[in-house]
Amino acid sequence: MGVQDYLYNEFDNEIIEEFLMMLDVMEDNMDLVIEGLYEDYEFNINELFRMFHNLKSATGFLKLERINKFCHFVENILEKARKKSKPTEELINWLFDVAEQFHIWYQNINNNEELAPLSPKVLKIPKI
Repeated sequence: MGVQDYLYNEFDNEIIEEFLMMLDVMEDNMDLVIEGLYEDYEFNINELFRMFHNLKSATGFLKLERINKFCHFVENILEKARKKSKPTEELINWLFDVAEQFHIWYQNINNNEELAPLSPKVLKIPKI
């Protein structure tokens, strides 16, 4: 069963539409926010944290456990990164790997497929 089939079978259509709109916004902005870390680190690291925090909350409610656990993991790393004043290349590269995982899952959801496995690249925690 695809992700959208599951969601529409289990939850109200309005909730699903709001969730899908949130995913669209993240899809459109995530790479730009990561790139923006070089110019305005504090603002953009907080923006990334907010994105993943909101996605964690939504996927928790919708019982999308794989995405929810991943968001919790990313959020913990971002919380540590928020205490720094500038990004490391290792953090930026890792965030682009995280974004790639999100893009894959975004396509899975849009295509009503099952979620792809987690990429091992995102499990290598960057030094912050």
